[in-house]
Amino acid sequence: MNRLTFEQMAHRLRPRIIQIAFEFFESMDDAEDVAQDSLIRLWGLCEKLDEGRNIEALAVRVAKSVCVDAYRRQRLKTISMSEDDEDDTPKGTPTDTSPSPHEMMEAEEMQNKIDMALQGLNKRERQLFEMRQMEGLTTEEISQQVGIPKASVQSMISMARKKLFKALR
Repeated sequence: MNRLTFEQMAHRLRPRIIQIAFEFFESMDDAEDVAQDSLIRLWGLCEKLDEGRNIEALAVRVAKSVCVDAYRRQRLKTISMSEDDEDDTPKGTPTDTSPSPHEMMEAEEMQNKIDMALQGLNKRERQLFEMRQMEGLTTEEISQQVGIPKASVQSMISMARKKLFKALR
């Protein structure tokens, strides 16, 4: 995907990313920060993306990842500030919040396990699961898009979750 196409798409994606982040943090300032970070990450990937890929699903996944990262940073900052009260370090001193090599390896292993588990789903189950979990669509929205009754969508997503949990154990 070229940069011009990405810029046009970014204008469409930004409100969705802000919505996800606002639901996560319930703060418009944090939501704006997440949107900015998410679009920066996507910008770095834009030349590697092909036109056929579902960019909105990728944007949702990146936004959720950025939300989790931001939450962890906030949590670590709170913890480190409470520890600052106990030692001589001045309050508000930045701490290294980057993951350790061990944490990075564990995260990569878990992602590989999840990817393998997703491969165990049939095509329809994986499609519905990704629409629900990664794109953040409601069961009703999925039902309308794929033309399957809502109860069937719920059942298939539930079955997909059970298969994933079983595969991840």
